Formats: sequence, structure tokens, C-alpha cells
Amino acid sequence: MCAITHFIFSIFFDLAGVTKFEKRYNSEIKALGERIKAIRIQKKLTQLDLEVSSGINRTEISRIETGQKNVEFITLVKLALALDVELVDFFGEMEGL
Repeated sequence: MCAITHFIFSIFFDLAGVTKFEKRYNSEIKALGERIKAIRIQKKLTQLDLEVSSGINRTEISRIETGQKNVEFITLVKLALALDVELVDFFGEMEGL
């Protein structure tokens, strides 16, 4: 493989063949879920409480919190309303919550 081809390949793939996009996506979706879970726990809510207040199925909430599910924007809005936080709180540091 010539140097240029190797460079281009390395931009998109690591040695295991996983795209850098996939790695970043998986990392971000997991971090988002962890932040949503941390906010829920901080507010002393169970997943069932959040299901009732948001209208989102508890199984879906669990999958979101563990980073196993892509989250639609409308779902983020419902969660933010149910948790009484701003959308930005799902994407920032946990300080001040």
C-alpha cells in the first residue's frame, strides 16, 4: 500500500477495520446515555417514573441510558421536559445540576 493510500485509509479506519466515525459515534451515544441516566438518578427518579412523565417506554429508556439506541431529537425533547432540564444539559458537564 503506498503512503498516500495508507494515509487516506488511516483517516477512516483503525487497525481493527472499525471506522473512526463508528468509534466516535459509539462513544458519544454512550456518553449521552450516561448523562441522561445521571440526571435521572440525581433527580431521584426511576426509569418507571421517567416512563410515566415522558411517555417513553422504560425499555427504550434503558437502551438509551446504556448507549444501545440512537436517540431521536423528539425523544431528547421529551426527556428534557420530563427531567425539567434544558437540552444542553444532556451535552455538557454535570457541574451545577
